[in-house]
Order: sequence, then structure tokens, then C-alpha cells
Amino acid sequence: MKKTNQLLFVTFIVLGTLHSSYSQSNSEKKYELVLLAGTIQPFLLQGGNVELDFYTKKMVFNYSHGFSLDMNSELGTTAGDIKEQGLALNIPYSSGFGIGYRLNKYFDIRVEPKMHKFKVYYDGFDNNIDGNLVTSYNTITVGIGGYFRLKPFENKESWVNGIFTSTSLRYWPKVFTSLDGNKEEYFNRISVSQETHKASNIGIANTPIIFNLAVGYSIVF
Repeated sequence: MKKTNQLLFVTFIVLGTLHSSYSQSNSEKKYELVLLAGTIQPFLLQGGNVELDFYTKKMVFNYSHGFSLDMNSELGTTAGDIKEQGLALNIPYSSGFGIGYRLNKYFDIRVEPKMHKFKVYYDGFDNNIDGNLVTSYNTITVGIGGYFRLKPFENKESWVNGIFTSTSLRYWPKVFTSLDGNKEEYFNRISVSQETHKASNIGIANTPIIFNLAVGYSIVF
């Protein structure tokens, strides 16, 4: 995680240097490229998220990749049946694309197909040990997201005018899961009984709703 943050920091510095040396007038600039890093993932989920956005005058195209995300009782991020059954989740990746329409300078709406990998294991135990793994599966979501973007220093005549924030609220319902019948029947060694794990949602408290705040750097060209 530390190496990832260091790499993102160096990348933002390089982008800032390139941005400062680019002298094309604002009236000629039509496109914008933004590299972002999520803030929720490292602080609440012990993982990371990177995003690349490309803006035209009316459209936005993006790719995002979340990685090494954890949900467990220690972090306070499990809920419902997962918490009641004494389980935890590790999400090695949550990745996909988005295409959207810009309603104005600050706001856009996107359609977003994503793929997610889940590893379900007993809470408090190492998820890399096979005996602690309950099941693993993939899900696909197709949802919609609203994004509010802001460049707080865009009027500054220096490299800081490329600093960029993006606040998003998304709804990502499942359209596919690799589990038969969207569930896994298993014997729970903690409750000492037969239990059912239903394929998890990717969002807050096992819902399809996701909130995030990302910070990054923008180059206009």
C-alpha cells in the first residue's frame, strides 16, 4: 500500500511538471485527462483505488481499478448475514469502465459496467489459508453514477491549478454472479450449523450504493 501511494505521488508531480510546461491557450484546449486516487479505500478498506478519466466537451470516459479491499468486524465494515455468520470479505479487485454525459462544467452522469472478485473467509483468520476460505466468486454489476468534479485552484497561474477532486454517488446492482443460484451453502464452523452465504453487493453495508471522494491531477490540452 505504501509503495502504491508513493507511485501515485510521483505520478502527480510528473503530471504537474508537464502541465506547467504546456503553454497552449485555454481557448484552444478541448480535452482533459485526469488521474485520480480514491480516499475511502485506503482509510476504510485498507486497499486502494485508481481512476483515469478522459473528458471531452460533452462526454467522459473512464477506467477505475480497486484492489486489496477488506471488509471485516475489526474495520466495522461488515453487515447483515455476513456479520451474523462471523465472515469477512477480501476483494482482490473491483474493476471496470464508465461512459458518461456532462450536464455542466461540474457534474456528469455515467453508465458503469464493473467486475468484482470476492473471497469469503472466517472473520479474524488469515484469508490466505485454504482452511479459512468459505468460498470465492465473481460478480458483474451494471449501474449508474453521479460525479461532482471541482478544481479548487484552477485560476492559479501555476502547476497547482491541475489539482482535481471528484465526489461520487453510485448505484451498482448485480447482474451476474458465478455462484449457482447466487448463493453458497456451507457448514459454518463458528455457528456449528448449516448456513447460506448470498453473493455480496459491492457497496456500503452490503448494498449496491457506493460513495467515494477522489483526489488527483488534471491536464487540459
